[in-house]
Amino acid sequence: MFSVMLSSWTLFFGLALIMIGNGIQIVLLGVRSSEAGFSNLTSGLVMGGYFLGLFLGSLFVPRFLALVGHIRVFGALAAIASAAVLMHIIVIDPIIWGTTRILSGLAYAGMYIVVESWLNDQATNKTRGQILSMYLIITMGGMGIGQLIAGLDDGVSATLFLIASVAVSIAVVPILISVGKAPDFTLNESISLRRLFSISPLAFVGMGMQGIIAAMMFGMGSVYGTNIGLSSGQVALFMVSITIGSVVVQYPVGRLSDIIDRRLVILFVTFLSGIFAGMAVFAGADNIWLLYLIMGLFGGMSLTLYSLCIAHANDYLSPAQMVGTASALIMVNGAGSVIGSPLVALIMEVVGNIGYYGTIALIHFAFGLFVLLRMTARESVPNEAQGPFVAVPEAGTAVGVALNPETAWVEDVAEIAEDDPLADNPYIPDNYGLLAPKE
Repeated sequence: MFSVMLSSWTLFFGLALIMIGNGIQIVLLGVRSSEAGFSNLTSGLVMGGYFLGLFLGSLFVPRFLALVGHIRVFGALAAIASAAVLMHIIVIDPIIWGTTRILSGLAYAGMYIVVESWLNDQATNKTRGQILSMYLIITMGGMGIGQLIAGLDDGVSATLFLIASVAVSIAVVPILISVGKAPDFTLNESISLRRLFSISPLAFVGMGMQGIIAAMMFGMGSVYGTNIGLSSGQVALFMVSITIGSVVVQYPVGRLSDIIDRRLVILFVTFLSGIFAGMAVFAGADNIWLLYLIMGLFGGMSLTLYSLCIAHANDYLSPAQMVGTASALIMVNGAGSVIGSPLVALIMEVVGNIGYYGTIALIHFAFGLFVLLRMTARESVPNEAQGPFVAVPEAGTAVGVALNPETAWVEDVAEIAEDDPLADNPYIPDNYGLLAPKE
């Protein structure tokens, strides 16, 4: 692990600074929009702009990479992301803010793609899993640090905006002056949505649902916290508890899903997420530490669904099919995230703050019922045929899924039959979505 960190430290250092800047904005802009007198719906539309930009960036930035190259694209996007932060100081206007959030999301999507491309280029079959683990740690850790920094002042002064801008600006320096030759970039080919749904309806619906929930949490969480009377410091802890919960809970839950039917784990996790969200409705500023605890448990359960759904889809695939399928699933997740913040903001505008966690709980329970329906429609994959759970960073893009160690099996076709531990497993499907023994 140390050698991997040493060989890619510039990328990880730059990624950490990018995530710190992002974490600051997640908390700061929600508090700032409330202080500026924006309505819940206006705040939701503004905050949702980031996820729209993220989705659009995932679609269009790869084309620019092919034309211009990694270094130029990364430098340009870092400049856009840094400038977008400063615009929130210069002008307090929801239209301007919404536009800058779209630009910020687009820039972040592009920077993620560039970093993931370089990491993929540096990865070998032996180090791919370690690099993915470090990527997950850095993204979640950087996000958490940024969220904590956002609670250091009242959220109204310009200081924290400047810190976020500086972090993004500095992030580009070690990468641009020290990385070697830019990697050859090839865009992962996604499959059609129809084919994706036929492979795993559960993973398809689950990833869309999880995208909606994540956007509600990270887009409107700080607005909700401010609405119920939390200070900026308390809002920061409120948000970081979700991140910490995900880091702590994800691997134990993932390992459990390797031992028993993964659908049972998904069912358990989504119902628990709904229960914790329902409990949060009744925990407010008067029970702040209870609220932090509930949020940690909720984040640990709900955010883990992202990796669980990808792992579940992989159980029905050969290694050659995993990258394209995961890429399509991440796009479904991104499409769901576009509507998350505006949707919950509209509900809060109509029914009040209770609509925030009430909506999140209902979506989880609805997905749980869908999981039960799917469990009656298809037999489970035998435990010995399930692939290993791999934690995937939610902040990443479709390019990063190639870091999954399982996809490394297809890099050298001549070695698959010899090295593939599941080569003789009769439950690996011979085509998309059909659980049938190999001939």
